[in-house]
Order: sequence, then C-alpha cells, then structure tokens
Amino acid sequence: MTDTKPSVRGHFAATFGEDNAEAIMSAAIQHRNGMHDNRGSDPFKWALLIAIGHECLTRFAGDHGITATEDDMKAWALEHGDLGDHDGDCDYLALMRGAYKGWLPPEVSA
Repeated sequence: MTDTKPSVRGHFAATFGEDNAEAIMSAAIQHRNGMHDNRGSDPFKWALLIAIGHECLTRFAGDHGITATEDDMKAWALEHGDLGDHDGDCDYLALMRGAYKGWLPPEVSA
C-alpha cells in the first residue's frame, strides 16, 4: 500500500500558495551559515525551522515576500508541519531563546 499523504511542502503550498512555499525556501537558503545547514530528510521542514528561527515568518515576512499570516502558519505548523519529527538542523540559538514556542508541540519546544 502506498502512502497518499501529501508532503509537508505540498500541503503547505496547497494551503498558503506556491509563492509562500518558495519564499520560505529562499529565506532559509539566505541564512545558511555552516551552523545549521543539515537539511535532513525533508528540506522543507528544515526551511521552515530556519525561517522561523530567523523571524522570516514573523518580523521579516514582508522582506522575504511571505504573505501568509503568522497566526495561520503557526496553526498549520502545529497541525500539519510535523516539525518535531525533523531529523536535520534547526536554528539552535533560536531554539534556546524560545523562538519555536507556538510553532512546535510544547514537549519539543519547551
């Protein structure tokens, strides 16, 4: 039996548009720095985590062309993002300062 569940990126793009999905990937790539470049098995989860950590989905969303609202993306991330299962890097400094609270399940971001 094949898994018909859409990819995280596919679900995000279906919900918020391909332009927002591309903008998140682009924002994350801009923040590569050798400290958090391991994309793991799902590059879009990595991009979301890097973009969240660098405030690209919040404070700097407009600078990156991200038009989806923070509240809508947070709700989506908790329900559909599966970010707590990511097997690559995140922004570890952002994790320590609590930037992922509200984006990740409490047991992961606490």
